[in-house]
Amino acid sequence: MKKLIFLYIQTGLFLSLVVSCKKELVPQATAAFTIVNAVSGSDNLVANFNTNYTTDGIYPVGMYVKYRVYTPQNHLTIPAGEQPLLIYRFPAAADQNKPVYQLSVNPNAGEASTLFLTGTLEQPETLLITKMPPFHALADSVLGLRFVNLAPAKTPVRIRISGEGTELSVTNLAYKSATDYLSVKANAKVGDVLVEFFDQGSGTLLQTYTLKDVGTTSLEKNKWRYRNYTLAWLPDDAKGVLAGEPFLIDDF
Repeated sequence: MKKLIFLYIQTGLFLSLVVSCKKELVPQATAAFTIVNAVSGSDNLVANFNTNYTTDGIYPVGMYVKYRVYTPQNHLTIPAGEQPLLIYRFPAAADQNKPVYQLSVNPNAGEASTLFLTGTLEQPETLLITKMPPFHALADSVLGLRFVNLAPAKTPVRIRISGEGTELSVTNLAYKSATDYLSVKANAKVGDVLVEFFDQGSGTLLQTYTLKDVGTTSLEKNKWRYRNYTLAWLPDDAKGVLAGEPFLIDDF
C-alpha cells in the first residue's frame, strides 16, 4: 500500500511538472533576416550572431555568405530584439579577431529585413532595408521586382523594365537606395523581360539584365510568377569593374 501511495505521489509530481512546463512555454517572437554579400573583393564572409571567433578560421557557429551568390541559406529566422552581428573574413586573416563589421540589429517581431553588406573590406558599408515582400493574388500573374544601387561610383542610375504588357521606369536611383517592389507582368503572353541600367546624368547604357521565360506556363518550371526578387546594381571587383550582370536575390 505504501508503495502504491508513493507511486501516486511520484505520478502527481510528474504531471504537475509537465503542466508547469507547458504553462511556461511561450512561442518565441522571430523575424526574417536576409544577409547579402556585395563587398567587393571579399569572396567569402562569415556572419555570427555572437562574439565567437577562432584564430584558425573554424567557426563553431556562423553562416557563410559568398560574394555575389544567392542561396536559400542567405535567409534566416532570428529572434526579435537587439542582438550582435559580427561579420568576419574567410579564410581567416592574421587580424581575424577584428571583424569587418561589428553591428547590432534590432528587428521587430514579424518583420522581414535584408542586410546588404557593401563597400570594400577596407571601407565596409551597410544598407538595411526592412520591407515585407508583397503577396501576389493568383489572378494577377505578376512578380515583384525591386532594385538597389550598390555601385561604388555612387552615381544615380535610371532603369527601364520592358516586356509584354510591362513598360516601367525608375529614375534617379541613388547610391545605397532601393525602390519599392514593382509589379511586372508574368502571364503566359510574356516571354523575356529586359532590364536596362543607364547613367542618370549622361544617359549612357551601363548594363542589361534579362529575366528569362517569365511567362512559362509550367508552374513547376516558372520561378518568377507570384515571387519577389531584388536586383542589385554593383561592380564585379574591388577596382569597380562592372559585373557581367547585376546580382539577383530571391526575396520569397
